[in-house]
Amino acid sequence: MSSPTLTMKCKCGAFEATFDSPPRAIFNCQCRSCVSVVKSIEAREGFSGTSMKCDDESGGAAVAIYKSNNNTVVKSDKESIGFMKVGEEGKIPRAYCNKCGTVLFNVYAPNWCAVNRNALTNADGEPFAPEGEVMNVNCKSAFDASKVTGPKHNMVPFRMLLKFIPLLAGFGVDGSNKEESLIPEDMSKVEVSPITWE
Repeated sequence: MSSPTLTMKCKCGAFEATFDSPPRAIFNCQCRSCVSVVKSIEAREGFSGTSMKCDDESGGAAVAIYKSNNNTVVKSDKESIGFMKVGEEGKIPRAYCNKCGTVLFNVYAPNWCAVNRNALTNADGEPFAPEGEVMNVNCKSAFDASKVTGPKHNMVPFRMLLKFIPLLAGFGVDGSNKEESLIPEDMSKVEVSPITWE
């Protein structure tokens, strides 16, 4: 990997990863699954982490997408990482620091990952700030779509899907996201954010 352009750390410093390129895609996810996990973790007593919310009104998740080739986990251990899924049958474990509460990864898959955009910093240590307005996706599934500001899309726009399809199909990626501390050993033991909207 070349020299890092962005770093992601949780607030307490127990976790750190570096990224050698700008994000492949950035957006605010307004779906109930993403929002409920962020709310569940950040509502805990003693939460002192970097929030993943894109704003306080909609509560959408501020996401940056990376290929596996572009990220390196620098510091992590099993004792510092917790996981949460949506509902008892949830299949996606969201990794967070169980010391400060910072949500780290909304998705950590072999070929790609969705990171907490608010926890990214530039090489100079300043917070990463996307250029221009960030689109809101999955607004059709928002808890309250009237609170979502900025560009809104009911689903993920086709042009953004074109950035995901190669990742899902394994094109141009190396499958190197295998950091054991970010993969739960037993999904049945992962914490559950209850489904309250059915």
